[in-house]
Amino acid sequence: MQTICREMTDKYQLLSVTELHLPTIYQWTHDEKHLEYYTCRPVQRSESLEDYTVKTLASIAEGKRLMYVLVHVDEPQTLLGRTTLFDINPRNHSAEFGYYLPEYNRGKGLGSVMLEKLLQISCEDKNLALHKLYATTSSNNHPSVKLLERYKFQLEGRLREHYWIEDQRYDQLIYSLLLHE
Repeated sequence: MQTICREMTDKYQLLSVTELHLPTIYQWTHDEKHLEYYTCRPVQRSESLEDYTVKTLASIAEGKRLMYVLVHVDEPQTLLGRTTLFDINPRNHSAEFGYYLPEYNRGKGLGSVMLEKLLQISCEDKNLALHKLYATTSSNNHPSVKLLERYKFQLEGRLREHYWIEDQRYDQLIYSLLLHE
């Protein structure tokens, strides 16, 4: 597994999402101008913070997802990004993950920090017992492709013209990593 400078990763931590984090995450989603760039699924913005909070807390409580926020250890109240494990499959010991950084935190190496911390949690959490992590991204999302490949995720598949973004078609790329690699 690729690792970045230890000094940098030691400055940050992933915290499990609590209700206190949800207003900021909701605001990021609400403010993101290009949310459709980050998913091939229909974009569904919650109508209210209350609705978002109820649905998110329910999916976490039901074990459908694990959500984390990235914070600096000296400022744990300031959220920098979030990552989520979802489609957790205990039978196949696999999970999909996604990540998000608000625009003002992109290009600073925080995606690498967040992914490295998520990989660490995924490898160490014996309750999850994960063997494989996977992520999907649009073929035009070059920063995401670069990040996944830097961490030795393998391109497993391509769904041709699966993303429609502003009337242009892009392939959906499916990357995975076996955690023992």
